[in-house]
Parts: sequence; structure tokens; C-alpha cells
Amino acid sequence: MKKKDLKKAYIENILLWMVMFIGFVTFFFFVINYSKIARVKDNMDAISDYGARLISTNGTGAITINDFVTRVNNMSVNGIDVVAAGDVVCNTDNSIVPPNYQVIFSTQLASGVSFYDQQIVSRRAVFNESGSGTVTCTLTITYTE
Repeated sequence: MKKKDLKKAYIENILLWMVMFIGFVTFFFFVINYSKIARVKDNMDAISDYGARLISTNGTGAITINDFVTRVNNMSVNGIDVVAAGDVVCNTDNSIVPPNYQVIFSTQLASGVSFYDQQIVSRRAVFNESGSGTVTCTLTITYTE
């Protein structure tokens, strides 16, 4: 009986394992990058919820904005840069008839996360308990990896 040459089989087996390993590593980093996006989006949702609720009960005074900025800096995840009072812009519109009695709070990310370069926005609307106008606030945050 003649012995077959198994060199081709060994090479094919090594190549198969290399391709599988590269695919696993690529998928692993893909999942890690998307988990960063999910974490930032979840934190932005929490910030929008808190901001809308705080503005709806206390109005848009300087004390409220400064308190909001202090608390947002305490609740932000790693990577979200420090928020300043100038990053929050609020506008009140009392000309809507009949009045809407709502606060719309948007948190938007100024730059992308990892390979995802689309803008991420979180928006909440709640009942305005401190006035009859429509208050629209926008917070712009930045994320540094």
C-alpha cells in the first residue's frame, strides 16, 4: 500500500483555522464597538429623562441649569466629556394657542463613537408643570474614546 501525501490537507486545515480565528476576532471587535454605542445611547436617554423632568418642574432658571449640569456630570459614563452650562440651550415659546404645556428635551452627540459616524440623538417630551409654554432644550455632548 502506498502512503498518501498529507501536506495539502495540513495546509488546508491551518488555513481554515486561520480564517475562523480572523472571523471570530472581527466579530468580537464589532460587538465591543456596538456595545459602546449602546452604552452611550442608554446614558443619553437617562440624561434626557432627567433634564426633561427637571425643567418641567423647576423651569429654565440659572439655578436649575447649573444643578442639571452638576448632576449630569455625576451621572455620565466614562468617555462623555464634562458638560458645561453653555452646552444646554433652552427656548420658551408662549405664542402657541392653545398652549401645549410641554417640555421637549434633546440630548445629541456632537461626534460619532468608534466606527459609527452617524449622529445619536435622544429626545424626551413631558408635561410642563411650571408654565403654559412649550420649552425646547438641547444638550450637546461630546464623546472621547
